[in-house]
Amino acid sequence: MGTSYVVDGAIISCTKGVGKSTLKVLPSRSIELRGSKGANIGDSKPVENIQPFSGCTKEIPPIPCVPALDMWSGGKSDVLVENLPALLSDSELVCTVAAGIITIDDDGQ
Repeated sequence: MGTSYVVDGAIISCTKGVGKSTLKVLPSRSIELRGSKGANIGDSKPVENIQPFSGCTKEIPPIPCVPALDMWSGGKSDVLVENLPALLSDSELVCTVAAGIITIDDDGQ
């Protein structure tokens, strides 16, 4: 499957995480793709955009994880969503707590 744009409700996973999580785009976002709010590389704030994972394998036993994050890498720089590159299905996000890599399993479309 090719690269696609990511929208609100995308399913994400982390190499150090237990279970899956979801990407949330703020309701104020005006750009929509196929009826859902389009995401950009700045949609990386813990809890606000990145819902906690069930656990982190860095902790024994795994405890609920709220990752520490920067911005997604690999956005589409020539397609802007609210002044930032659009988020793509092959983008990645690094967690600075456990050095996990967060990836997109399902773009939400």
